[in-house]
Amino acid sequence: MSNAQLYLAIGIPTLAILIGILLNVVQLNAINARFSSMDSRFSNLETRFSQVETRISNLETRLDARFNNLEAKFDILIGKVIDLDNRVTRIEAKLDIR
Repeated sequence: MSNAQLYLAIGIPTLAILIGILLNVVQLNAINARFSSMDSRFSNLETRFSQVETRISNLETRLDARFNNLEAKFDILIGKVIDLDNRVTRIEAKLDIR
């Protein structure tokens, strides 16, 4: 076996391995770029969900305020109905209607 044959026997597989390693590095960089892209997309989604959560929280606060206002108005209305009932009861008692 000559020196050239030895160099070819060792050099060609070594070159193939180095090319394979280089291709793997290129593929890993492409995959890493895709993951970076997905990270930015998920960040955008997280921001949008945070905005939706804020809007729902604001809506909940406004609805609570409206229901509290409505409850206060019903309390006033119930108080006026009770006063009216008391007045009618007194009038009935004075007129001896019952």
